Amino acid sequence: MDAQFDDYFLVTPVKNESSMLEGLFRSVTGQTKKPLLWVVGDDGSSDDCLAKAKDLAKGHSWISVVSRHVNPDPSWLKCGSAARFGIDEAFAIARSKLLKSKYLAVLDADTTVEPKYFELLVSAMEVNAKAVIASGMITTEGGGALEKKPSARGCARLYRLSFLDEVGGFPITASTDTVLEIKAMNRGLEFVVVNEATGLHRRKSSQIAGGTGLRSRGVIRYVLGMDFISAIMWAFVYARAAGCRASMGFFAGYIEGVRRRYPKIQDPEVRKFYSGSWRRFVSRSATRTAIQDLLK
Repeated sequence: MDAQFDDYFLVTPVKNESSMLEGLFRSVTGQTKKPLLWVVGDDGSSDDCLAKAKDLAKGHSWISVVSRHVNPDPSWLKCGSAARFGIDEAFAIARSKLLKSKYLAVLDADTTVEPKYFELLVSAMEVNAKAVIASGMITTEGGGALEKKPSARGCARLYRLSFLDEVGGFPITASTDTVLEIKAMNRGLEFVVVNEATGLHRRKSSQIAGGTGLRSRGVIRYVLGMDFISAIMWAFVYARAAGCRASMGFFAGYIEGVRRRYPKIQDPEVRKFYSGSWRRFVSRSATRTAIQDLLK
């Protein structure tokens, strides 16, 4: 039977993730509706990631493997920068092949999704004109205090390209998934979650495993413009949800941003969202409900 393709481009940034590639390729090539174009962007790996990706891509004309040698961005920008590199390369390849699409998907190399995942996400966007971001439900291998059940995550998402064009493209910033959600919300647009579309994050995330990952989250929240009072309140939430070590890690990361005066994001939409965000703890029932769900 001929392969079936759907109206989306797919980009996967990779770096030193050779052990993840076989599962990743099985996941994508096994999709019921494959992307028109899949670009695997190697971000200067020091292992055999690039060579292995090229080998796995053989025989698939719709898969392109590209690479760059140096990513000069600071640690909190590296993920967004790597994704943007792959996206820019994908658009260039699409132009050369006269391919056009309505959607762009970004899939992390350490994530696998079930065969109908992207077909379900595209279908959900097609029936909802206000939907500009879609995700399935992802479970993390090994679990963690903050992720005992599947949740919508940034590691396997679909974006409407007209929305990305409107907001200036896929941003090179800390926590790109959060930034794009804020921009969608500010425009009265929607982020849809397709419960039937499932996937697996194949390594235990430090973000949910204790202080180390939440320290990174604390740094990122500072960079995105979170104020001191809000950081304290979130530290209390994490203490109840994941323990004192996680809480202290988050707050230590925030203080690191303060002490080292890391440059804050200049995007006024994002700064406004996080500046004084503590007020949402007491003024918005939706936020209170989200926190209660986190603490369950």
